[in-house]
Amino acid sequence: MKLYKLVIFILTIALQSHLYAQKKENVFDRAVKYYFQKKFAMAEILLQETIKKNPENSLAYSYLGDIYLTKKKYDGALNLYDKAIELDPTSAENYFRIGQVYYYKKIGNLAVENFQKALLRDDKLKIALYQMGLAYLMLLRNKEKTIESWDQFLRAAPEDPQYDKIRRVLELLKDPNFKIPPKGSDISIEEALLLGGSILDKKEHRATNRKEGHEKKKSKTKIEDIYMDDDL
Repeated sequence: MKLYKLVIFILTIALQSHLYAQKKENVFDRAVKYYFQKKFAMAEILLQETIKKNPENSLAYSYLGDIYLTKKKYDGALNLYDKAIELDPTSAENYFRIGQVYYYKKIGNLAVENFQKALLRDDKLKIALYQMGLAYLMLLRNKEKTIESWDQFLRAAPEDPQYDKIRRVLELLKDPNFKIPPKGSDISIEEALLLGGSILDKKEHRATNRKEGHEKKKSKTKIEDIYMDDDL
């Protein structure tokens, strides 16, 4: 009789533990479902609940970081990605997202550094090469490094739907006459690419004669619109 009661007690404890683990898993699964439905408010609540009950769930920190990134809460996103990396140092995606955060914060060297860390952990993360080139171009104004990064990207991703657009931009960048406008220039990088390097000097000379605020800079496309991957 005592043995029977002991078996029942053990089975009860095991069942409770199983149900508790299942409940935690279900909360996280629901959070992920809401995340991909772009119902970020509900996803955020459930992810915070997941972290409270299971602080070792690295993916919960990562998904919550993505929500903060979407909301432009950059410092909060960085803290969450750092925690996710602490729990799982092998995750290339978290380094990639940190690179994106620093890009949006306009800190080019740290953006590039983290895109490189992402590639070291997963050389199939091709989009990191594109984002690295974007940081070199838009933030660091480094023509040679932009070309190097985007050449690698095109070799690694010939099937990419933006292949032709990036290739055309590279053709302009490789023109010896093309100069990337320095920071503070009246000419944006988008305008410079649309104009072409051969007429950039004349355009910049005319731009210096404009009255401040006379007209907003306009361009047909923005470099950032070529490719921004939010599906990782």
